[in-house]
Parts: sequence; C-alpha cells; structure tokens
Amino acid sequence: FGMTIAWNNLPLDQFQHVFLNDKQKVPVNKNTDAPQLNEHLADYNPDVIIVYGYSQKFQRRAYKWAKIHKKKIFYISDSENRKKRNPFLKFLKIFFLKPYFNHIDAFLSAGDANEEYYKYYGAEPAKFFRTSFPIDINLYEQAFSNKERLRDEMRKHLSINNGDIVCSVVGKIINYKSQQHIIDALLQLKSIKGKIILLIIGSGPDLESLKAKSKAVVKHDVVFTNFVDPKDLPKYYAITDIYIHPSLMDAHSLSISEAIYMGCPVIVSDRCGSWGSNDDVQPGKNGFVYEWGNIETLAELINRLAENEQLRTRFSNHSVTISRSFQNMAHLEGLKSALICNNLLS
Repeated sequence: FGMTIAWNNLPLDQFQHVFLNDKQKVPVNKNTDAPQLNEHLADYNPDVIIVYGYSQKFQRRAYKWAKIHKKKIFYISDSENRKKRNPFLKFLKIFFLKPYFNHIDAFLSAGDANEEYYKYYGAEPAKFFRTSFPIDINLYEQAFSNKERLRDEMRKHLSINNGDIVCSVVGKIINYKSQQHIIDALLQLKSIKGKIILLIIGSGPDLESLKAKSKAVVKHDVVFTNFVDPKDLPKYYAITDIYIHPSLMDAHSLSISEAIYMGCPVIVSDRCGSWGSNDDVQPGKNGFVYEWGNIETLAELINRLAENEQLRTRFSNHSVTISRSFQNMAHLEGLKSALICNNLLS
C-alpha cells in the first residue's frame, strides 16, 4: 500500500500460539519455510493439522509430518479455476494434486468455485465441509444494528445528497482489480435519472493514474478515500447502495462477504470466486454477475439497480439472510461438522 499498515483486530492474547523462525520476518514466496515446525508439532501433538494450500515449503512440511504421524489432515484454500490459466499447466497439476488430495481427510471449502476446483483435481465431495471465510461479526453486527445512523452520518461527512446512489469498491488499487472498469461504465451512464457517487476505497500503485482517469467523469462523482482502517470499513458499507467487484481475479474476497453482511446488493465479474447458487453472490437473488471487461453490461447492471429501489431492497434483504448463514458456518458449524465426521468430536 506504500505505507505501514497495522491490523488491530487480531487478539493473539486470547489463544495459545507460537511464532516460528524465532519471530524473524521472512519473505513470503514459494520457498517460505519454518524448519522448527516439526519439533513444535511434536511437542504440541495435535489431533488434526489444518494446511492452507501447498505451494510453500512449510505447508508441505506440515502435510508430510501429519502423514508420517498418522494425523488427520484438513485442507483449506481459496483456489478456483475461474481466472484464466495456462491449459497445459492446469492439466499437469492433476498429476500432483490428485495424489496429494487423496490424503486429505476434510476440505474446508470457501465457496462454490472452491469446491469446483477441488472436484476438478479429484477430491471427493463427501469430504467437503463448507467453512466460509470469517469476518469480524462482532464489529459488523454492531454496525448493522446502527446502519441507518451510520448511513446518515457518512452521507453528511461526504456531502452526499439523499437522492444520490452510492456505489463502492474495496481493494488494493492495482490493475488486475479493474476499478478502472467502473469509471468506464460511469462514462456510459449519461442518461440515467439520478447521480451516482462512486467510492473507491483503498490505496495502491495505480492510485494516481486512476484519479487522472476519473477526471473525465462529469455527470457523476468519483471519491477516493485512500486506505481505510478495517474497523472503519463497516461505515462505508453502510452508505453503499450497490457494491461492485470488477476484478480480473479474486478467489473469494472478504470485502464481498463484508458487503453482503451489511446488506449490500452486489455486482461482480465472472472471474471472481464469490458467486454461485450457494455462495456470497447468488445471481438474480442478491446480485448480478457479468463477463469481466464487458463495460456495456456493467453499465447496464449499475443502471438497472440504481433506478430500481424495489430491486435493491430485495437484493439487500437476501444478502442479509445468506450472510448470517455463511458466517455461522465460518465461525463454528463447518469445522465442527468436519471434526465430528472424522471422529474427533462427539
């Protein structure tokens, strides 16, 4: 982000934990390792190992230790096949992942696209346990209960008129996030009755170029908030009438999960992994999915929601309903079911 960022919602003092590598900062890449991991696992002697992915050395180290010591292995990732990949490399992965997945006892799946990915590489659906990625529900539930007040306060703070429609997008401002596509769509929305206020929430290397591009927007307004502390994000979702996620690739965005918890209708590109009949964005129920890069369709969907308050209300209500169910699975039910089915919990 070009600045020092500190997350203040990680209460490490509330549970036992160990920092590996003598608390030294290590680069995050495919060679990231924790040579002390084996001895820590031996001391702790867990009943189950939860492995996040396989691409880094320490993940494969944990997987190997669990196999040798006959421990249950649970697997979690946000991988999906919706972003464009080299077809040959995608095929070759089958020969590695199929035997790798054979030793997994439970897949803690993030969503529909994630489960499609697992099935493609030979995982057994009977081992799938939906465990949506958790958000800070204490923070968001408190914000939701005060949504109207927060909405009024934010409209006043940002000088937004009551009749204006607020669209927002949250994320690092970098080319593949495609925030520029929303600006392109606004340039096509010249005949729309009302005015749209686009909140671009975040910072990143493409911030200045995006600001320059936004100057072409005349009928509507584009507001850049820069980086917003996670504890303040609920206020921005509270003011949002339409949440848009136009990314070229985004496995299972937490910002979408947060947006629907706050009751936002959503428009998302088809390259994202957060949509499906049993996922955060359910087409025609709480949002729309469009072909990535199709600016005309994106503009039409923004126009459709902006000019139909009844549709926005229906989508909003469904977002609220499904988000509570998913977060219940995220915080308790998904993992609990996996433990019971593996005879680790009664």
